[in-house]
Amino acid sequence: MHATITVEEAEHRVEEYFRQALAVLPAQARPEPSLIDTYECDDPTDYGPKGRKITSVNYQIHDLPRDEYPEYIADLERWWLDHNFRVLDDERPTYESIWVENNDGFRMRIIASDKGKFVLIATSPCVWQNGTPEPE
Repeated sequence: MHATITVEEAEHRVEEYFRQALAVLPAQARPEPSLIDTYECDDPTDYGPKGRKITSVNYQIHDLPRDEYPEYIADLERWWLDHNFRVLDDERPTYESIWVENNDGFRMRIIASDKGKFVLIATSPCVWQNGTPEPE
C-alpha cells in the first residue's frame, strides 16, 4: 500500500481544477455548488485497499446561453487536452457530456442538458485520509 496525497490536498486540488476549468467559460458564468463531499472509495475498478476516500465537487453553472453549450464544452475539452487530461468518455452528439482524467488520476466531467442545466464535476482519485494507511 503506497502513500497518497491527503484528503485535504485532494479537496484543494479538485477545487483548483474546477476554478481552472471555470476560467475557460465566459466571465458571466455563475457557479452554484450542488455537491461538495468526501466519501468512501468504493470504485470496484480501482482494486485498491479499503479505507481510502474520494473527494468531489459538483457545480451547476448558471447564466450561460443554452444554444452555446456545445461551444463551451468544446472549449473545455481543448483546455483539458492541453492540460494533461485524456478523454474517458465522450457522449456527444447523443448527449452533451464529456468525461476526462488527468495524469494524476483526477477526473472532470461536464454534463449539459436540454433543460438548460450545465454541470461541472471534479473528483479525486482514492486517497488516504492522512496520506498513508491508518495503523491497524
